[in-house]
Formats: sequence, structure tokens, C-alpha cells
Amino acid sequence: RMILTRQLQRQHFFILCLFCLLCLLPLLQGGLVPGGSCSTVIGYDGQAGLAKRRITALQHRLRGGGEKELAGKVLFDPKTRIFRLYSRSALYAFRTDDSGDLEHLYWGAFVPPNDDLRYLALSNVQLCFDPGPFNAYDVDLSDQDAAKHVRGTSFSEHFTRTPSFSDRLSTDGEWVHSIPSVGRNTKLLEYADLGTGDYRPQSFSVVYDDGGNICPLTYVSHEIIPGKLPMQSAKGKSLWSAENVTLLPELRGGDTNDQCTTLVVKMEDRLTKLEFDLIYTVYKEVNAISRRVIVKNPGMRPNGNFVCKGGCIMSSGAVRLEKLMSATVDFHTMSGWNFITLSGSWANERHMKLQELVQGKFVVESLRGASSHQHNPFCAVTTTPRSMVETVGEVWAFSIIYSGNFKIEADVSETGRARVNAGINPSTFSWHLPPGDSFESPECVMVYSNTGLEGMSHSFHDLYRRYLIPERFFGTVPPVLLNTWEAMYFDVNHAKVVELARAASELGVEMIVLDDGWFGEREDATSSLGDWFEDRRKFPGGLPALVHDVNALGLKFGIWVEPEMVNVKSRLYREHPSWTLNQHGRKSRCEGRNQLVLDFTCEDVCSYVIGKLGELLSSSNIEYMKWDMNRHLTEVYGNTRAPDKQGEVFHRYMIGVYKVLKYLNEKFPHVRIETCSGGGGRFDPGMLFFSPQIWASDNTDVFSRMAIQHGTSLVYPLQSIGSHMTAVPNHQTQRLSTLKARFLVSAFGTFGLELDVRTLCESDKYELSRYIAKYKELAPVILSGRFYRLWSPCRMRDQQAYAWMCTSGGSAEHGISAVVAVFLTKMEPGHHLPRLRLRGLEEDENYVIEEIFPNKAKRNPSTGQIELSGGAPQWQLGNQKVHMSGATLMSIGLPIRLSFDGDCCAFVLTRARGVTGSRQV
Repeated sequence: RMILTRQLQRQHFFILCLFCLLCLLPLLQGGLVPGGSCSTVIGYDGQAGLAKRRITALQHRLRGGGEKELAGKVLFDPKTRIFRLYSRSALYAFRTDDSGDLEHLYWGAFVPPNDDLRYLALSNVQLCFDPGPFNAYDVDLSDQDAAKHVRGTSFSEHFTRTPSFSDRLSTDGEWVHSIPSVGRNTKLLEYADLGTGDYRPQSFSVVYDDGGNICPLTYVSHEIIPGKLPMQSAKGKSLWSAENVTLLPELRGGDTNDQCTTLVVKMEDRLTKLEFDLIYTVYKEVNAISRRVIVKNPGMRPNGNFVCKGGCIMSSGAVRLEKLMSATVDFHTMSGWNFITLSGSWANERHMKLQELVQGKFVVESLRGASSHQHNPFCAVTTTPRSMVETVGEVWAFSIIYSGNFKIEADVSETGRARVNAGINPSTFSWHLPPGDSFESPECVMVYSNTGLEGMSHSFHDLYRRYLIPERFFGTVPPVLLNTWEAMYFDVNHAKVVELARAASELGVEMIVLDDGWFGEREDATSSLGDWFEDRRKFPGGLPALVHDVNALGLKFGIWVEPEMVNVKSRLYREHPSWTLNQHGRKSRCEGRNQLVLDFTCEDVCSYVIGKLGELLSSSNIEYMKWDMNRHLTEVYGNTRAPDKQGEVFHRYMIGVYKVLKYLNEKFPHVRIETCSGGGGRFDPGMLFFSPQIWASDNTDVFSRMAIQHGTSLVYPLQSIGSHMTAVPNHQTQRLSTLKARFLVSAFGTFGLELDVRTLCESDKYELSRYIAKYKELAPVILSGRFYRLWSPCRMRDQQAYAWMCTSGGSAEHGISAVVAVFLTKMEPGHHLPRLRLRGLEEDENYVIEEIFPNKAKRNPSTGQIELSGGAPQWQLGNQKVHMSGATLMSIGLPIRLSFDGDCCAFVLTRARGVTGSRQV
């Protein structure tokens, strides 16, 4: 027996080895199993097909294949009814279940389309008090006509009949349970209605003209479209042409249709025939998906009125939208949900906040008529702790392309599952939808990363640079400008501006921007907003004469405006007091910064602003416009809107603003627009669609700006972050900082100046001119490169320090491979900084690390005093230049020695061709 047993074991071992060899042979040969294309491995095709799928999946995993071939594609398997949306290296999957619901399955790292993901629905375990499935039911014979509308067509008739999932599980011999039939509160859903068993925050809410708000959605059909499907229903009457134009900002799809794919899933309420189009666009080069929703009220419902059993009549009239989220994502239970937002206040915007999500609901929102200083229309969820989340773990992020009132809500149920909704804030929204009309939500961008916040930021930066910011500014470096605001405030005139421009030109400045105080009779913040014509007392020759003199110095010219506002003390208000947001007849109102808000829902207001700004930009060679907004909305009532449509005013106001910005972009493409709202009060993707840069904050203090720009970089590329050097003591905080620190912080953005350079001493002028020249050299890498947040205070236990790095990638401008800057915000005596490990380099490449603008400060060993100047350069690495391999720089790092609050250093890396090993130069 023992001999026989050993022989059988040898035979089994031989058969197993032979099978493994046959499986791996194609892989070792570098080939694929014949017929192993994406289309042939979708769905169930028996035991042979299962074996082939396993082999192909093994090949993909071992060879790293599959991701590139599927990136930017949408696959639909009619047998399993699973939709798979593939981005660069991620998968988003959902299915239509037997009830016609869209059930969310998975959003995460790339998985080949081989496995039947319906097994994930086995996680749907119904709890006590959870409602059961939402099913059709039989009614009295007298109500058969109504029941016909209730039941509609059987959902299974939409698809070819295939074996049930339980049949296939039994055939495969792998599973013993079938998918349970459960109610909506138990499922993970793609879009959730109100009142049919799902008690979590709904995706939408409608009210029919009979008062009913039940609107269960059922799958009808879908369409897969190459490229990006442009917005269809977010339209309005154009003020400058006879055609309708799209007014909401949105991502572009690229020059060719192979850069993304769009999926449109059509759903409807079978009784009322109200239609919902869920629109997904998945991108090839980034791990991003955009989502939006179109609601259509059919022109005439099939059989007129519907008579309910109780005698009530639901007519085929108007519908009122009370809530419409752009995106809903349900997540299955995970351990330790963390919620990341960008929050703050005026002069302290967009600080990264991370907090634990527990059972209940957490909301970030704006009700101010702008995206606000307080909360940015962004959030991310992760299960990674704060200390590791920069580079480790999965992150799921949401960013709304909208500049008005928004809401992002994260709800954790008793089961540990989480739901995220993102879209227009329903608290100030109600939209009248008559028969034959439609409404389209703003777009929401969803990004997945399995390399922490760093991977998330890279995806957002790549996406917004390429597909959101106006194309004509892609890869460009904005001119180094000097803004007159902190140099002169309201006290501007022709002679002073030309004098300032002359001094600036000697330092290398490329543009002068005339800020507030140039128009009407503007002496302070109490008058003249709305009167967009030059003050001839200050500018006798008008703006054309000033622009001519500035251009003669070799400088470009820019102008500041605040088109959305009006002062009571102005010609415009005296002539048109009804043009403001305020209910006529009320004798009380709020003023902010002595100004009122113009009613941009009114066509006359938009026409006036377009006319004035068009006249302004046509009169002179103006190449830059700063569009400001220095108060938020109150008393929001549109006097040109019907009483039952006042819920539309906030959204229509934003459409009016977009309308004017779109006109400026199309009519004056040579003008670079920078938007602003009391600093960073409207720093959002909606504004980036029209302006390549946004003023990050009215606070230009170095220490404050580090945190502001650090947080802003989570979502927004550096080329969009308006950042200027200013005087010290700082005008907002009265803090002191070195000229070098102010330069380096502002260099990681759209570098500019906001100080009176006429008052600088000669040594400061010389130093500043060197900084400006160096910025022009580094800007292509900083603004268009890949950004890394190497250090931040929240991740350093003993020290308060930031470290930023930009890499150029394969095609380095001017031979520069990377730029690194380190800032110490708070010195702790007796503590050392850790070595700075770089990221984003090539391990087997050798680099020259050159320190720029070295410190001369050092501590006197005899007295302990830090002596700031007069000594020799204190090189961080012992010399100005050092050769080092990428592997060493990333694994071991650089020693950093900084001495005082605000101390900083910077390095430029270039490739050292033909050099091996580390050495000093």
C-alpha cells in the first residue's frame, strides 16, 4: 500500500507540474493566450472559459498588462449586466440588478474584466426593520389601467435571457449562496430616491403638482459614446449671438475621442415617465471619472392624467426639483473612515482637515452664493491614518465644478457603510421644470488613488491642467506682475503708476496691474462700484494714455474690476436701484464692504456688465484682468423672476456670472483673467474653467501662506495658485520674514509682487532682481511639473516645517529635473530636522544637487546667538553642488539645517550625465 500510495503521489505531482508549465508557457514566451482579448473574456463561458480567464488574469497580473489597453474605456457585459469604467489604473463598476436598480459594486484599483463581480452583492445582508424589495403588486381589476403604469414592462425584457446567477454559481461549483433579494436600504446604489425604503440621504428629490414626492427610478437603457458628451441642458440665451450656448463649466474631452469615453444610463419613474440620464465620463490618462445628471420632464405623458385608487389625480404638468446631487457613491463597510476637507476662513483659506467619520452625517457646504472661504467644494474619504495618508493607502475624492452654493454630505449608517453625495446645495435650490423642459446638474469629478493624497493630487493636477483650465494657457508661464494694491491702495494716479512701473521694469517685472481706485470717483470703499469708466481727475488722458506709457517701458498692463457689485453712492445705483438683489418693498438690507450685489439673473444687468467690460478691454492694450468679488449674497430675491421661481435665483445668479466670463474669454482671448473673492473665497474648479489662475488669499504673510498653498495644492495645480511677495511687516499679520522666504513661498504659484519697489534699498533691489530672474528659469518646472508635499507640520512630531518639490518628468526645461524648497515655521531649540527624502526621481539616474541662494546665518558657538548676515555661505550639503544618485536621494535623503522661524533653503536638481557615485563639486 505504501508503495502504491507513493506512486500515486508522484503521478499527481507530475500532472500538477505539467499543468503549471502549460499555464505559464505563454507567459514565459511573452505572449497571450489566443483569443484572450477584453471582449472575449467578459461574462460566463463554461469551465474552459473559466480556466482561460484565470490564465489570462494571471498573465495580466504578472506582466502588469491590461491597464493600458482598457484605460479610458467603458465595458458592458449583457449577461451579467455589469458596467465597467476603466480609468488609467482604476476600475469603477456597477450593475443593473433584477429590480432595475443600479447597484454599485466596486471603485478601486485596476481589476481585469474576468471575474463576475455580482458576488459582491452577497454583502447585502438585510437587517430587522429594513424594508423589503420595492416590487410591483396586483390591484383590483378596476384599477388595471393604473396598474399597467405601475408595473410597466418587465425589467428582464430589457436583456437577453441568460442563466440566473444562482444557476451559474451552482454550475461553477464555487458558491453555495445566491444573491438575496433585498430592499434599497440594504443595497449600495448609484443614485438614490426618497421614500421607497432607502433611509440614507437621497440623491434627488422631486415634487409633482399633486404634492407627491415618490419617484422610484428604474433602468431603461444605456449608450456608450466615444469621447466626452458635452453638456446639453445647461444652456441659456446668449447675449452676444443668436445661438444657445452651454453656460455651466465642464471638463473637456480632449482633441480626439480616444482620450475618454462617456456612458449615459437612462432611468425613469415608470408612472410619471420623468427621465433621469446619469452621465459618466472616464478618462484614459488619469484616474478620474466625471459625473452629472440630466432630468427631463416629458412634453406629454403617454396617457394624460393618472388616476390613483383613492381618486387623486396626478396631472402631466410641471415638476419641482428640490434636490439634485451630481454624484452619489456608496461604500461598503471599512475600518476607520476618515473624512478630508479644505476648510478655513477669510485670510486663512483651505487648510486640510482630517476627522474620523462615525455613525451619522457630516456636511460641508456653502450658503453664501459663492463656494466660500469657509469650505471648498471638495472632500476625500480614506481609511489611512493622518500620519501616513500623504503617500500610503486608498483615497476616494470628489470635486464639484461649480462656484455657487454646494453641499457635500458623508453619511455612515449603522452597518458601517458610507454614502457620499455631492452637488448643488438643496437648502437654497428649487427648480421649476415644466413639461418638455430639462435641467442639468453641475459636473462632479471623482478621483481614486492607491498612493494616498499624493496620487490623488497628481490626478487632479493633470486633469485640471489638461481638460479644465482654458486650453490656450496650457503649459504657459504667466508674466511676473506687480499689483498696485499694497503699494498704493486707493491713492493711484497716472504719474504714480508710471513711476512704479519704471522702478519695476528695472527689476525684471513684466506687467503692471492697476488695482482698485481708478474708476468713477473712487477715493475709498464707499463709492463708484459699477461706474466702470476712468476717474479723469487721476488719469487725465484716460486709461489709453496710461497703458501707452506703461507699454513704452516694455511692460504689459492689467486692470482690476469688481463687476458683480455696486455702491449706493454711484451713478449706476442712482439710475438703476432695482438692479440689486433685494425684494422690492422691503426697507431693510445688509451691506458688505459698503456695497450691494447686482442681480445677475437679470438680462439687463448682464448686458450692462458685458458692455462696460467689453468697452474697457477694447479701449486699450489690456492683457490681464483681475475679477474680484468682495462680499457674499444676502436678501437673495430676483425681482425679474416669478414668485414660485425664487428657488432658482442662487443658481441663475451663478449662470449669469458664468455668462459674462464666457463672453470675455471668447471676445478677448489674449486677456489672462485672474478671479478673486476677497482673496480665496471662490477658489473652485468652476472659476478655473474661465480663468487659469485664482488669487489664493488676501493674506500674503509667509507663515500663513505656507498652510494655505499647501492645502490648496491637494486639488489645484500650482499654475492656478495666485501668490505674491509683499512688504514686511506684513499688512495682514504684522509679522516679519526674509525676502528669500517671501520669494520661495510665492514662487510655488503664479509669482508676482505686491509692494512699493520704489522704497526698497539698493541691496534689496539687487536681491529681488536675482529672485525674479531665477523664477523665470524655474517656472516651467514648478508650474507644469509634478508636485510633491515632502513635509508638512501635521506629519512631523517635533518640528513645524514644510518641504515642497516639483519634478519636470522626462522632458526637463533648461535641463532642470526638479526644484525643492524647505521652510521652517517654528524653531524648537535642541531638536534636529530629519533628513529630507526626495520623491519622483529615477533611482538609477545621477543628479547634480545645487543649492540656490544659500543662507549666511549661523549660531555663534561662544554666545549661542544666531548671526543672520556677514558670514560665509552655509551650504546645507557642505558645498554648492553635490552629485548623488536618485536612489540615495530618495532612500537616505538630504541633511537640512535651519536655524530660526522662517528660515528656508532651496535646491535645483539637474541630470549628471556620465557621472557615477556621489561627490562634491
